[in-house]
Amino acid sequence: MNDPQYLKKIEMFIKQIVQPNAEEWAAFADIIKFKKLKKKELLLQEGQTCNFIAFINSGVIREYSFQNGKETTVDFVSENQFITDYQSFIMQTPTMQYLEALTDAELLILRKDGINSLFDRYKIWERFGRLIIERVFCGVEAKRKKIIATTHEEQYRDFAAAYPQIVQQVPQYYIASYLGVTPEHLSRIRKKV
Repeated sequence: MNDPQYLKKIEMFIKQIVQPNAEEWAAFADIIKFKKLKKKELLLQEGQTCNFIAFINSGVIREYSFQNGKETTVDFVSENQFITDYQSFIMQTPTMQYLEALTDAELLILRKDGINSLFDRYKIWERFGRLIIERVFCGVEAKRKKIIATTHEEQYRDFAAAYPQIVQQVPQYYIASYLGVTPEHLSRIRKKV
């Protein structure tokens, strides 16, 4: 998988964080597999052990789980972002999450064994992995703090400002689930905003 067309977005993303030389980049490009998902297709489902991290070239992926028998949207991930179930990936335990394409999507897949090989051979990729995990952790912390300290209206306003393409592309009941409100309450919030 060395087609520069498919690697352009991930290369731009990576170069904002680290500067691999030609050998390091070639080794990284060699472990990437291209994958297309159709709308509604699952990338991961409950009970599987996650052995990949995916970079989204295009499309929107929804992360959800079932809590007390109710489907709950945990997150939305779109273009130029990584997605995985980090806990399942790191601990190699079965996931409780589903990763579903909300639109047709094009992904670059990095398998765990390939990533570990890169980490062993190149310090720059180990550093990149650490910096990405730090970003993920900080994002989760910011989200947790925001949920505690803000109203649903403020959360929706922030969400819509940060992810305008998701607001336009996904069903509103998924956004309601993500915010922890009913679709009717979300409708009232949207009218205010």
